[in-house]
Amino acid sequence: MRTLFLLLLASPMLLACRDAAPDSTKTSAGSAEPPTTTPRATPEAPAEPPTKAAEPAPSATPALPTPGTKEPGDTAPEAFEGTAAAVEKKIPEVLTVELRSVRAGRHAGFDRTVFEFSGRALPGYRVEYIDKPVRRCGTGDPVTVAGDGWLRVRMSPARAHNEAGLSTLSPVEQRPKLPVLLELTPTCDFEGELTWVLGVGSPNRYRVLELRDPPRIVIDVKHGRAP
Repeated sequence: MRTLFLLLLASPMLLACRDAAPDSTKTSAGSAEPPTTTPRATPEAPAEPPTKAAEPAPSATPALPTPGTKEPGDTAPEAFEGTAAAVEKKIPEVLTVELRSVRAGRHAGFDRTVFEFSGRALPGYRVEYIDKPVRRCGTGDPVTVAGDGWLRVRMSPARAHNEAGLSTLSPVEQRPKLPVLLELTPTCDFEGELTWVLGVGSPNRYRVLELRDPPRIVIDVKHGRAP
């Protein structure tokens, strides 16, 4: 009986102790915090070097004239007497030829101008020194041409454009800076008449050559004046 009394007396105390004891399982679970994740630093892209301003391209220096090469088919001697009078050749106006190239070059003792045509035929021509003012055909407007002599080369039937009106001529160096030949100037391309004027340092003697394959009219102006 005494033993039962002691057990009844001790039961509330044991229950109180059990309730007061910390629940280690609950505390651990409740107090656990999620692991802290440190964000990974994103590597920065390397800085690009400053863009260097584009440097202007060096200006092209005009090439100095070089001695002209002999034209294909040219068998004429380098030395010649020449003339200061008009030189003319007429042909029937059957076919109008097209001019495709005008070029100039320095040779031993003379400066050369070449008028090259398409096809196989040459036009007629008249070459002669003229007085100023040099004028354009059609309008009659004066044209300034360098030099103290003006050698007009009139070719017919010829033109420097096609049926559509587009130029058939490749680019021309109109100021070749040669010893006597100073400027090449077109003054007419109208109704089958094609005219260029050669501005020369002085009205020296000249000659006219005809070359084939391709067809060409060649004008050689001597460097020195005849005594």
